[in-house]
Amino acid sequence: MAKLLEKPEELRVTANIEGTPLTVTRNGKAERVTRIYQQWQVSEQLFEQEILKNYFRVRTNKGIIYDIYRDTMSNSWYLGRVHD
Repeated sequence: MAKLLEKPEELRVTANIEGTPLTVTRNGKAERVTRIYQQWQVSEQLFEQEILKNYFRVRTNKGIIYDIYRDTMSNSWYLGRVHD
């Protein structure tokens, strides 16, 4: 079962040069990404401006699976969903 967050939670993510996440820091606690299950991109229109979001479904060293994404306009990372 997955829990979709009502409001995406901003995260601190370190990524490699290709933009692949390596660590996710949530609530001040860093978790190492041990697996990437999926990667996809979503394009949205907002006030005649295209917004691209790069999504990743990742597993961390704590065994938690997250759907995280990077907003390419702001270069900020967010948590969208937590899987059980």
